[in-house]
Amino acid sequence: MLSGCQPARDPYAPTILTPVLGNTEILGVSAQNRPIRMTTIGSGPDVVLIMATIHGNEDAGTPLVQQLMQTLRHRPDLSQTHTIMIIPVTNPDGYALQTRGNARGIDLNRNFPASNRIDSDVFGQAGLTEPESRILHDMILAHQPARIVTIHQPLYCLDYDGPAESIALAMSYYCPLPVKKLGSRPGSLGSFAGVEQNIPIITMELAKEDSQMTDTQLWTTYGPALLAAITYPQSPF
Repeated sequence: MLSGCQPARDPYAPTILTPVLGNTEILGVSAQNRPIRMTTIGSGPDVVLIMATIHGNEDAGTPLVQQLMQTLRHRPDLSQTHTIMIIPVTNPDGYALQTRGNARGIDLNRNFPASNRIDSDVFGQAGLTEPESRILHDMILAHQPARIVTIHQPLYCLDYDGPAESIALAMSYYCPLPVKKLGSRPGSLGSFAGVEQNIPIITMELAKEDSQMTDTQLWTTYGPALLAAITYPQSPF
């Protein structure tokens, strides 16, 4: 292939380091044609989904889950008992633009087909109007994870939807975040997956200033809680 035919590299695309034990696939593309990648580690029966940056300007979760992927290289025991699906950047356009919504200005975490959704210019005039939310919706229904962790900012707590209080409490033992039940937002992933699909879902709300942390600081502060979510109800260590 001629070098001039190579596609231009997206300068805003994060560098995703795939662990040796992992397999990375492209689930689909965003409104601006950026890939949405998911790394799957392990093939055990306990399926866990961990995702970050569904709001593009709440991006501290991306380096945190990248650190998780590297840590799992040294935990082959978990790959035997778990299937761990990790999406480092769920909203790649918002991540590139540093906006809450996607490139069309839609809040993806209000675009799910939950019964409490509100149609609007910001939430979408119907559920699943956006390619990013459709990709996530279809993936969850196809894989039926036993629990989901989605990482946000800046409310500094462990919120939960569905039958997930005990998981939130287990995670809180390993990080400084308090458990708070904030309530299911209209058309949110928590409303759709947690309340209506009965999948335990934790919304891990980091602090706003955590975006200034180094990768090592993020992992030291919050990494053990992510491992606890994976190994629940067993200890992560």
